[in-house]
Amino acid sequence: MASSIVKINVLTNNDCPNSRAFNCPLLSAKRHFSERKRKLHFIFGPPEKALECDVLFINSKVFRYDWRKGKNKIIDFLESARRKGVKTVWFDATDSTWCTQFEALEHVDLFLKSQILKDKTLYLKPFRTGRIFTDYFDELYKCGEESVSYPVPREEDLKKLDVSWNSCFENYNSSRYGFAAKMKQKLRPYLANLLGEKLSIAFTPAAKERTISVSCRVGLGHSRPSVIAHRKSVTEKMTSFGAESGKIPLDRYFEEMRNSKIAAGPFGVGEITLRDFEIIICGALLFKPEMDHMETWPDLFQPGKTFIQHKWDLSDLDEAFEEILKNDSMRIETASEAQKVYADAVSEEGMEKFAVRLIEKISRI
Repeated sequence: MASSIVKINVLTNNDCPNSRAFNCPLLSAKRHFSERKRKLHFIFGPPEKALECDVLFINSKVFRYDWRKGKNKIIDFLESARRKGVKTVWFDATDSTWCTQFEALEHVDLFLKSQILKDKTLYLKPFRTGRIFTDYFDELYKCGEESVSYPVPREEDLKKLDVSWNSCFENYNSSRYGFAAKMKQKLRPYLANLLGEKLSIAFTPAAKERTISVSCRVGLGHSRPSVIAHRKSVTEKMTSFGAESGKIPLDRYFEEMRNSKIAAGPFGVGEITLRDFEIIICGALLFKPEMDHMETWPDLFQPGKTFIQHKWDLSDLDEAFEEILKNDSMRIETASEAQKVYADAVSEEGMEKFAVRLIEKISRI
């Protein structure tokens, strides 16, 4: 590019947890981008203001309501960026490995998702219910999921598809519900270009004495029947091991997790949920369905190393759970390793790696 400083506009919003977890690490790593002659400028306004740049980062949540009624507007915007010579990176900030936005893929230079299927060719054939795991759970539990229809990508465009980062880069301590944290989040659109952001996560040591065997406070008010069936089945299994279910006040929720040895992390809207990060931060052992079909970053989901997995049909859940309870040192070691990976990712050195990794990706386009 012509100038010595590469101007990167970040078109984003601050309206939902996924957007905040998109914005936060970019803000935290601003200095590291700047030191490498990449200047980040955040735009929380009309898309048209974002085109005066060398590279454009687009948080997909900016257009979340436009796909059904204003799809042509999105495509026209992407093509206008292309005509101006702007390198465009689309960040799919949705929750699962599947994607409803592949129509954007041929109009951008790079398409990054928080998590992707390891076998990218699986994207060439749609899943009947929209996700690999809802297809599986619907077949398993016969719960009547409706069929959905989304465009699939062109095979030649799959090379543009890569991993961005998952939503671990935010403050998932109980303090995020406090007044100061909420005000800080609200003010981000006004302060983003003036201030950075420092990630500060307070981990509860995994080795602390814990009096509760298992926590399973998972929501059952989901829009997808297959996910409800999966979560109900996990909850039933966990209650048979002594877990209590149902809603409790937030302070009790976090106190319970800080005193739990194991915490269940079933799938939700996506394979990764915010509860997974809360579990790791609280020092409980994350007990979760197998994740080997997908790729994400940072790699917080390493089976047997940072979490313990069970099969999607729960056929080995009882045995796996009992093995954890019998082996306290393994439980503590696994939960501690998850915290180490997480702490390294959000450290100052981790934010430098974040910037270098992303710069390497955009340098290839």
